[in-house]
Amino acid sequence: MIRHGETLWNQEQRCQGFKDVDLSEKGLEQAEKLARYFAKKVQLEAIYSSDLIRARRTAEAIAGRQRLEVRTDPRLRELNQGEIEGKNLMGMLAEYPGLMEQWIRKPAELKMPGGESLVQLQARAWEAYNDIVERHKGGTIAIVAHNLCNTVILCKLLDLDLNNFRRIKQSSGAVNEIEVGASGAVIIRLNDTHFLG
Repeated sequence: MIRHGETLWNQEQRCQGFKDVDLSEKGLEQAEKLARYFAKKVQLEAIYSSDLIRARRTAEAIAGRQRLEVRTDPRLRELNQGEIEGKNLMGMLAEYPGLMEQWIRKPAELKMPGGESLVQLQARAWEAYNDIVERHKGGTIAIVAHNLCNTVILCKLLDLDLNNFRRIKQSSGAVNEIEVGASGAVIIRLNDTHFLG
């Protein structure tokens, strides 16, 4: 499970959510480094991605070297952040002070204005994750998604309360390796970026 490469909005610390923000130059370089790493180290049988361009372009770089088609799934999109998309921290504090306080204190059930909650995100992302894993039992696949999307899936795998989601970090271009067997899933690597140099 991979987080997409960096975008300009990542650099500016703006909320992206469903906004279709493309990769920055650095993000394109990260995608290429991911592609080289997977071409050398991991033979994939399939690659899935959120349908948003930042994830899709990251997945396409990896898929190109593996001669695979990227399969998109909108359930792998980032948290829908509604009205706060495009805003940075200072903008959110100014316009939604109560929202930010709740996001810090008890974020799981907080529904973004015009968007969704972490609980809702986890429900759709977990459904997508399970469908993909079920389809490729015994195979090696890649899923390219987003910071919070990956995080809520990892929370579910670890049985970690969503209010504690900040205990898991997802850097741009990070790889998480999950081994799924008869007794369930084991996380082998978390937030690995060593190949990005």
